[in-house]
Amino acid sequence: KDRVDLFTPISKGWCTDLGVEMTSLAVQIHGGMGYIEETGVGQYWRDARIAPIYEGTNGIQAMDLATRKLPMRGGAVFSELVAEMRADSAESEIECELALLEAIDTLERSARWLGSRLAAGEINDVLAGATPFLRMTGTVVGGWLLAREARLAALEANPFGAAKKATARFYITQILPTASGLEAAVTGGHTALLGAL
Repeated sequence: KDRVDLFTPISKGWCTDLGVEMTSLAVQIHGGMGYIEETGVGQYWRDARIAPIYEGTNGIQAMDLATRKLPMRGGAVFSELVAEMRADSAESEIECELALLEAIDTLERSARWLGSRLAAGEINDVLAGATPFLRMTGTVVGGWLLAREARLAALEANPFGAAKKATARFYITQILPTASGLEAAVTGGHTALLGAL
């Protein structure tokens, strides 16, 4: 139940934001207005765009993750997830598992920073880092799950297993590095945001 509670804002927030990004890329692929409408991709983008709003906006999901889910059982729920990801990734046969381990380390550092700010009562710092933290968490968890799937699929010698491994390798080398790039946004505090007003 704790793991489901932890994954709920990630599933609602990261997955729906990613859906908007993917359909936006599809609009780019399909080119001009007439062709977009002929293929229906414009409608897919419009349909995906409403998803981040359905559950009270993804900003609310990010705040829930950072202020309610991260400190569950004194931070143990999140720490258990990190430990499981680290153990799985250490056993991974994906050639780039080192990148996955580095991303897990970055996620853990960011979570500890948010936890320390929350414990110190610096709620504005936590809220300022909540949205990039949700994106970081989803990106790292996504990489971990893809690597895990690839390892299991590779047990069967077939094209599906090879494709899973290729997908995981692509994600870990091309998508996962964006998680580490979010660390400064997560741990930057709220003063930079206030200064922008």
